[in-house]
Amino acid sequence: MGHRGTPAVAGITVRSVRLADVGPEGGAFLDPAERARAADITDPPARLDFVAGRIALRDFAAGILSVRPGELTADYSCPDCGTGPELDHGRPGYRLHGAPTGLSLSLSRSRGWALLAAGRAVGPGSAGATIGIDLEHSSGAMFPGFDDVALTPAERQLLTELPPDQADYWRTAVWARKEALLKARGTGLRLDPCSVEAFPEPADGNVLFELDTAALGLPAGFAAALAVVGTA
Repeated sequence: MGHRGTPAVAGITVRSVRLADVGPEGGAFLDPAERARAADITDPPARLDFVAGRIALRDFAAGILSVRPGELTADYSCPDCGTGPELDHGRPGYRLHGAPTGLSLSLSRSRGWALLAAGRAVGPGSAGATIGIDLEHSSGAMFPGFDDVALTPAERQLLTELPPDQADYWRTAVWARKEALLKARGTGLRLDPCSVEAFPEPADGNVLFELDTAALGLPAGFAAALAVVGTA
């Protein structure tokens, strides 16, 4: 599997994966709920990307834990649906022989690529820390009305101060920051993105920053962000 990785902050590993490089043999280790969700995806390329992302995430977690992918059982969690192997969505997680692995995981896919993040404890007393990662391509922030549905008033003001040639990438980076933060918080887009600040005031135990996409081996046009919540 082709990938590149870099530590983003102490205790957290981030890896990029080109989904076309993920071999199908890992699909044998996916759990029934994951296979059922894949079967429901009618668009073949989207289905392949979904399966490749799940295989990559399982291999990633297994490597960190020094176990075989088949030893892990998916344990996704959703604020609305609960937690367990029957879930096919929500915050990713795994159990090892029935016990929690202690990993906080996050996955984001875009334009044939995936970013994976994993962390254990990221500092003293941080066992409850959660992480969120997001990968976005600039084409996703170029639709009419993006500013009205995605940006806070303060962010729209910041946008007016940028040179025009920087505006589209800035929008992409802002959206990646918001998505990463909402994933780490566990809410996802249940919250109106216009109410979420991409540049929040520093909070004890919370970090949010952009990732170096070139260092991660990603092509031009991508922006990525990592959020860690509850590290204090």
